[in-house]
Amino acid sequence: MASLLEIFVGSCSSSAPPVDWEAEAYPEYADYAVLPLLLAFFPALRLLLNQFLFEVLARRLIFGKGYDKLAETDERRKKINKFKESAWKFVYYLSAELFSLSVTYNESWFTNTRYFWVGPGEQLWPDQKMKLKLKAVYMYAAGFYVYSIFDLLLWETRRKDFGVMMSHHVATIVLIVVSYICRLSRPGSVILPLHDASDIFLEIGKMAKYSSCEWLAVVAFLLFVASWILLRLIVFPFWILRSTSYEIAMIVDNENRKIYRTSYYYLFNTLLFSLLVFHIYWWVLIYRMLVKQIQSRGHVGEDVRSATPAIKQILKAKTTMKIKLKVVGCLTEELYSSQLGMRMVQAGCIKNENVKEELVSISIRRKFRHKTKTERARISVPLEQASLMYLFCRLNV
Repeated sequence: MASLLEIFVGSCSSSAPPVDWEAEAYPEYADYAVLPLLLAFFPALRLLLNQFLFEVLARRLIFGKGYDKLAETDERRKKINKFKESAWKFVYYLSAELFSLSVTYNESWFTNTRYFWVGPGEQLWPDQKMKLKLKAVYMYAAGFYVYSIFDLLLWETRRKDFGVMMSHHVATIVLIVVSYICRLSRPGSVILPLHDASDIFLEIGKMAKYSSCEWLAVVAFLLFVASWILLRLIVFPFWILRSTSYEIAMIVDNENRKIYRTSYYYLFNTLLFSLLVFHIYWWVLIYRMLVKQIQSRGHVGEDVRSATPAIKQILKAKTTMKIKLKVVGCLTEELYSSQLGMRMVQAGCIKNENVKEELVSISIRRKFRHKTKTERARISVPLEQASLMYLFCRLNV
């Protein structure tokens, strides 16, 4: 059977017969020849969406109707860029989820892991063919994650879990390649939508947070937590990993049993268990956010992976440490021009020479000059709760 690239090029001809997406064939290395097209497709699509949709949408949702009259600042540009990153990921994860479900939902192995290894008919792993539409799902995912490595290095905002994200992308690409070539695509076709589902809620929540839509951020975050626990911490280890590491040995016959004891069986399962380790690591971060949300009575905090250079050193200090803040009672006009600033009614600042250069403002110092000592009553707040205030307040000497 022709490779995916040959089928794609042939389908572009008006005289070509319609593509039979139900046709079955063994996976081949030649199928990956379609990847260069996808590596060009994803950045081109993102550039178009950024230019004509995400930019306008971000400005409108974050800053309101008068966004076109606001001056460009570094802080506003950073927030817009983060919104556009989340919007792009949302588009991919939603499209990948719908694509994967449309292909695998009616397959027998979607609800019964036994059929990962047997059927249809007399087929027994590893002597199993793939439908053309399932090959397309795999190439779509492979193209995105290969592109994501370049995106992470060159385009995306650098976060403190950069190393973990890079390791995750590399492990995912190796998993896709190994499962495809070694005819483990059936469990792989379930693993892909299993992971994409929770990422959809995550990106919705982040966009809602950037847009100051708290109720949607709370709902999306709770759905994200529920889907993470159910799909990644329960279904993935207790159904998928159980089948790939144990059930396969109980189903395949003695003659084929020696096949699964080869290196790629161990490589495949080692990578899957590595993926589970990533899930647990991220669950710790998610749990911290969940605790903060409960303590703040439903208010969703910032992404725990994000940290600006100005406060990284502060955030490394013991979280139990208390710092003295001054109640300033007023904000700059710049802060009031954004929805975030309007929600900050009384912000604090500290006497810290290391961050003084970034936070001192002549205009706000004049406003503080005539405040009495009573008005400047000292309060104590936890360090992590105060860290965001440093970014929007000015020091009062």
